[in-house]
Amino acid sequence: MIGAVSATAVITGGAAATAQAPSASTVGTVRGVAPTVAPATQSQFTSVKLRLGARGAAVSYLQERLNAHGASLSVDGVYGSATLRAVRNHQSQASIGVDGVVGPMTWGALTGAAATAPSTSTSQPKLRTGSRGAAVTTLQEQLNASGASLRTDGVFGPATASAVRALQSAAGIGVDAVVGPLTWSALGTGVTVGGGGATSAPSAPSTSVGQPKLRQGDRGAAVRSLQSALNASGASISVDGSFGPGTASAVRALQSAAGIGVDTVVGPRTWNALGSDVRISSDSGSRDDDREPTSGTSVRGQAIVNAARSQTGVRYQWGGESASTGFDCSGLVHYAYNRAGTDLPRKTAKGYVFGGRIISQSEAQPGDLVAFTGNNYGHMGIYVGGGKIIDASSSRGRVVERSIWGAPHVFVTYR
Repeated sequence: MIGAVSATAVITGGAAATAQAPSASTVGTVRGVAPTVAPATQSQFTSVKLRLGARGAAVSYLQERLNAHGASLSVDGVYGSATLRAVRNHQSQASIGVDGVVGPMTWGALTGAAATAPSTSTSQPKLRTGSRGAAVTTLQEQLNASGASLRTDGVFGPATASAVRALQSAAGIGVDAVVGPLTWSALGTGVTVGGGGATSAPSAPSTSVGQPKLRQGDRGAAVRSLQSALNASGASISVDGSFGPGTASAVRALQSAAGIGVDTVVGPRTWNALGSDVRISSDSGSRDDDREPTSGTSVRGQAIVNAARSQTGVRYQWGGESASTGFDCSGLVHYAYNRAGTDLPRKTAKGYVFGGRIISQSEAQPGDLVAFTGNNYGHMGIYVGGGKIIDASSSRGRVVERSIWGAPHVFVTYR
């Protein structure tokens, strides 16, 4: 009798699934007939969680599936920055959490295996700003049970949208104010909403003597310790004891990767993140103070403004990036920059903030970006000059040119 054995090693959290050939001691043979190895199946790959740095056959399968959905990747079995961008782009298009980690939801979106994602029931329809009815009332009641203070009037207005975004941020899912399966699932899990934000963890412990609160402008031994810890987490900054722009950029990148408040202030949660396995990705903008920002081509500011202005009036559509589909805020940025000849990969608004370089308003030029820091950097526009931007506005339902309003914001450049 001929035996066939297939062994698959599955290493989660950044490794691959590799088929192992059976040994002669475990497989019987018949004279003149070679033993066979069963081929790897799709399920053997899709059971593996992949992230930046992973290698192997599962990554090759991932790259093949991404290419089947329109990416142009080298199928080399290495989960690098190009694969990361393609994964995030697909997650955005599929309206699932944009985190670059390939788990069941992302595999389901890539393979068409709908069973990997919870289906919405009749009592859990997809809701967004402007929705009305009993389902919205149910949503508002559940948000209030999680700590919000909403009128249960069945109208999905700005206050309900703000509470939804706070819940999504705390739950670590895509912050888009659209209530789909993941958001419905997050309700009732202990995530709390309140005070204009949401929390899913107890209050931070007090700082110790060895962990002072640091912010931009500080100097000394504590800053050097911070810089060394940031470099150990993947940054590349000077250990000079001066908390300058490069250190600030690295701190923001760490805070973003850790899913904590991105405020450049190093408090207890940031110190704790430095002591964990959180890594700063290579494309997060955590550069030395004296380095130039990375960019594939030069940025042509007025051409970017003109490209964005040509789309004024086009409808707002979450995840959209063309006149035919509509635009969301980051989709308009992607369209305008690439139309003007600047090769900019598709990212979320937050991804564009930390992929570029944060500058002062006095340094800003037409074509730079204005990012609003609320809702975890949830919105941005293209700076026109004179205190105005062009953005895809969800509240107005279209691309508009308007003055920058009073919400907290930062300027970002790719020059």
